[in-house]
Amino acid sequence: MGRSLKGTVIITGGNGSLGSEIAIAIAKTQPFTHLLLTARDPSQPDARDLTERIRLIGPRSIEILRLDLADLQSVHTFALQTIERVRTKEIPPIHTLIHSAATASYTVDEPTVDGYDPVYQTNCMAPFLLTVSLLEAFRAGGGTAADGGAKVIYVGCAEASNGRLDYFDHDREESSRSVGTVLSKKEASLRFGSSKLLASVALYALRRSLASTTNISLDVFTMDPGVMVGDSHLRTGTPLSVKVAQQTRSGLGPILRMMSRSAVNKASVPAKAIAKVAFRQASVEQAERYFILDDEYEAASVLRTLHEGAAMERLLLRMMQQTDGSAKNSPASMSPTPMVF
Repeated sequence: MGRSLKGTVIITGGNGSLGSEIAIAIAKTQPFTHLLLTARDPSQPDARDLTERIRLIGPRSIEILRLDLADLQSVHTFALQTIERVRTKEIPPIHTLIHSAATASYTVDEPTVDGYDPVYQTNCMAPFLLTVSLLEAFRAGGGTAADGGAKVIYVGCAEASNGRLDYFDHDREESSRSVGTVLSKKEASLRFGSSKLLASVALYALRRSLASTTNISLDVFTMDPGVMVGDSHLRTGTPLSVKVAQQTRSGLGPILRMMSRSAVNKASVPAKAIAKVAFRQASVEQAERYFILDDEYEAASVLRTLHEGAAMERLLLRMMQQTDGSAKNSPASMSPTPMVF
């Protein structure tokens, strides 16, 4: 390509409707970025089709690797291998980690192999663990990348505004129901929104901890992409009435959602906004930001929990304990990078 690659962008759910469009948007504007996309099954036709679409843009560095967020061992393995590849300069240091993969379920599910609610693990625990486990790969870039430093972008959702931090703390009613039991739309929305809220708050809490205890420059953003048309690879048991509603209205949303925005967009619309944020210049104040498509807000104005320092500290400690506990079932070398509190 004539120039060396200047950074790696990791996109989870890279073969999904949003993840693939994010990859294409970055490929169009950042030709010297290595795209490392993840998928539960990279051998699927959609993964091969995405590679071909990006090749048509021009010569690009891209790969699609296996990562199953419902299996924390898979997260450990992926992180360890990625750190080693950065260390040996097989790939450039991590510039941006984009958490695009997600799952929503309208049924009572079997626990994951790690013993957690799959919605909670996929949307919250695994993204947090992946971020913490890749800190060494972020550190390799010195946090001084030319295009704004290292970043983590979490794809949030409007339902997070009605989520609860304690939703997954205790056994819920559905735990006594048989697997496959259909949940109400209200309960499923609360479950999904709570998982998204927990992940966003935990990642902002991690950012604060890193800023105060380490020399790692890592910024964290949440991006609400709005409602999108297109098939999801990870949504399970969705009633037809809910599928129709998702195609026609925006649903619940933060009070700051712009009324002039289209209620339903193609995935390419938020993808372009996410690609832009991924390479934005670092702001002087390094404030915590929350995005609704192209609109930018102070994160605490949308996620009120960010005003509650004690609650954030408790959540961060709990997330670290849960993810550290999962590592105890893995080889010692697979443990996540230790954090200092």
